[in-house]
Amino acid sequence: MQLKTRSLVVGMATYVPGLQNLTGRRTGGTVSARYCYSVWMRHLMMLHRSGLPTMFESVVELGPGDTLGIGLAALLSGSERYAGLDVVHYADAAANLQVFDELVSLFRERAPIPDENELPLVRPTLPSYAFPDNVLTPQRLSIFLHPGRLNAIRASVENPSPGPSMDARVSYVVPWRPGMIESASVDLIYSQSVLEFPHDLAALYAEMYRWLKPGGIMSHEIDFKSIGLTEDWNGHWTCSDALWHIATGRRRHRINREPHSTHIGILESLGCRIACDERTNRPSSVTRAELAPRFRNLTDEDLTTSSALIQAVKLV
Repeated sequence: MQLKTRSLVVGMATYVPGLQNLTGRRTGGTVSARYCYSVWMRHLMMLHRSGLPTMFESVVELGPGDTLGIGLAALLSGSERYAGLDVVHYADAAANLQVFDELVSLFRERAPIPDENELPLVRPTLPSYAFPDNVLTPQRLSIFLHPGRLNAIRASVENPSPGPSMDARVSYVVPWRPGMIESASVDLIYSQSVLEFPHDLAALYAEMYRWLKPGGIMSHEIDFKSIGLTEDWNGHWTCSDALWHIATGRRRHRINREPHSTHIGILESLGCRIACDERTNRPSSVTRAELAPRFRNLTDEDLTTSSALIQAVKLV
């Protein structure tokens, strides 16, 4: 059996009253300014490599997690307005301010991007982790890091707007719901290891598509692994729906098990242009005979794609 015994035990335990909250209390990662800096810079560098814009007036993040740090890095790179949308309230002003101050120092120092030696699990990888002076030029940074601008951002971090208005410099909307963001009001939507969780991907992508202005961009790093619930990284595709339901139980974070091709297919059906599809591949020990019936038609590419950065442009 691919499922780890502990996964089944924990999954069943979440049905016991009072035990559901023992899983998924925090999200990890964004409590570190260096992690936030690295994630944002990787998205930015991949946008540049794909010939896409690197300056955005309005930015929306899905699932910011423990702090708004990645979005704050976007503001320090020139974005004017940022909204973090989450389903659970994780971030608080004190942690946000600490990460913000540390991010300011990283940008002022033109610090190299933390690489796979420091953050081995963060994707995508980059050919170079040097500070991108060709994108964030000294002239641009002198404007972005002007003391008056930093003070204005810091004040917004202390008191973020709880509503989804794209007029506020910083918004933190929890829980967010479809329909909250105005149509054609957003330049960039991004996420980092988030889209493996929502269970109605078609509806979510359609909602994000609605938010984007014509020419707006989505940039999503998506993890297709089993998050440690199975012996092999892709062993979740061997589990029947019934067995997987027991293993995931009522955990706060339950992956949808959708493969890479599902995301590409939805984006293309919406009329988006795929500008970047940077896949991370891992060998598969799972044979086709072991796959659950629902996943028997997975492509060889799906079976070996453990994560991908997908960047797509709204054409109309």
